[in-house]
Amino acid sequence: MPITLTPGHINRLRRDLARKGMEVNGKLTRLLANMNARLLDLKTPDEQKPGLRPEEKLRRYLDKIIAAQRRLGTEGWGKCVTCQAEIPQAQLDDSPWKAECDRCLADEGALF
Repeated sequence: MPITLTPGHINRLRRDLARKGMEVNGKLTRLLANMNARLLDLKTPDEQKPGLRPEEKLRRYLDKIIAAQRRLGTEGWGKCVTCQAEIPQAQLDDSPWKAECDRCLADEGALF
């Protein structure tokens, strides 16, 4: 069943994405400026990928947030970018930057 978003829901998701984007961007800026950027309290979507430097993780996370902002309100919102399966609404509410379904994420993780 396709995800139906009300204008209020879209506005809330936009605010959530903007807030998270500012948080990640601030941490990336401090990290690149060799300032104290606490990454321990920020779980990034790429945690499971070995070998990524902290700034790479933050850049990838920020890219995911920006891509989600572009998809929000389009037909692509709520669909896996790999297989086009619907991503459960509860997962999108929790992580509005989520772009892949759990099955595709598991398959991708198996490659590393």
